[in-house]
Amino acid sequence: MAFSGSNGWDAQVYWKAIQSVRHGVDPYATGLAAQQAYHERAHTAADRPPFTYVYSPITLPLLRVLGTVPSWVLAILYAAAQLAGFLLVLWVGYQMASREERPWLALLLPFVGFFPGLLCDDVILSGNVVYALYGAIFAAAFLGWSRGKWLWYYLAVLAASVCKVPLLTLLAFPVLVGRRQWFASIFTGATGLALFSVQARIWPDLFREYMLAVKLQFDWNHDFGFGPAGVLGQVLWDMRKPYSPATTIAYLIFATALGIGLLFLARMVREGKLPQEQWIPVALVGTILLNPRVKEYDVAVITVPMLLIAWRMIKFGVSFSPGKVHGKNSLAGGSGRNQFDFAVVLAASGWFTAFNILAGEVSWRPTEMGLLLGVFLLGVGSLYCVRQEAVAAAVSRVPPAGYPEEVSEYAVLG
Repeated sequence: MAFSGSNGWDAQVYWKAIQSVRHGVDPYATGLAAQQAYHERAHTAADRPPFTYVYSPITLPLLRVLGTVPSWVLAILYAAAQLAGFLLVLWVGYQMASREERPWLALLLPFVGFFPGLLCDDVILSGNVVYALYGAIFAAAFLGWSRGKWLWYYLAVLAASVCKVPLLTLLAFPVLVGRRQWFASIFTGATGLALFSVQARIWPDLFREYMLAVKLQFDWNHDFGFGPAGVLGQVLWDMRKPYSPATTIAYLIFATALGIGLLFLARMVREGKLPQEQWIPVALVGTILLNPRVKEYDVAVITVPMLLIAWRMIKFGVSFSPGKVHGKNSLAGGSGRNQFDFAVVLAASGWFTAFNILAGEVSWRPTEMGLLLGVFLLGVGSLYCVRQEAVAAAVSRVPPAGYPEEVSEYAVLG
């Protein structure tokens, strides 16, 4: 991928912005002029349009500082930050796996970078800063759900929102997984929005250009993302119809329904009615779906959770299929265990191949949207499957008559 196609397209935008700020030039004006020139001259659909720096003016002082660093040093530091961020994302995803899942998952981790959201894509070669941002966020998230310390998570999300405001939707994750996190999440979100809005007063001209650059990402580059609202926006644009306010309304409806569902599931988990270990990857995927503009790099960082959810649900489907429950192929050891493993691998491979063929032959983004929504629904289903399996196992171990019922596992499970 690196040698046959383009790479570093996002990193080049950052580098050009650093050079512009270093020489006292407005990076937004430079990018807007390049886009205007591109659209005024003849070009083919295969030509990649120029990208404009679309991070808010509050980041420009940082660019000025980075401009004082020698280019070769800056390149090494940035590459190291990208690699560290990606490895942290893989490590946190690995922590979500059970002891039985970790041996095979370790073998698949090197492939995750080339299959963001389980579909083949080269987005990891873009050099987008979000990989480093997500690495810090995910590491802080692990500290939050494993030790109950969420301060670093809030700081990481707040810092990331300076570059990408939609990442404030990640503040839903502590509410879903932690306890008594409403106030901290709302306060952090309000702080992030205040940092964003105050820039219009501090740098009015730059902020106006920045908002225009963001608007042109949709009007000229058609970069809507592939959330439900994003796919709707792309469809409306293809039909030469206005995408606003239809996309805004669609997002609000979808986010409200999804948010209510996630809060309901989170309450069930806190009450002990659904398993916490299975809930964490599902909650993470649901949180990413709350982003109004889901991009390839957003699903890249949840590839491992998506893989675990899909694997678990396929395993449940195979284990409860006819012939597995009442047939000869017992799941306990021997050839039955091997046949079961082979059936799960075969089902997973077929599912994975079919979706990648569909993405290549039809369209990547709508396919990824369907896959992302489907995996999330599978995750919700797996929560209830795990509970039913636990109840069934507990029922088979109900103590004999006269044994204290209040200490039986069946009584604990309800």
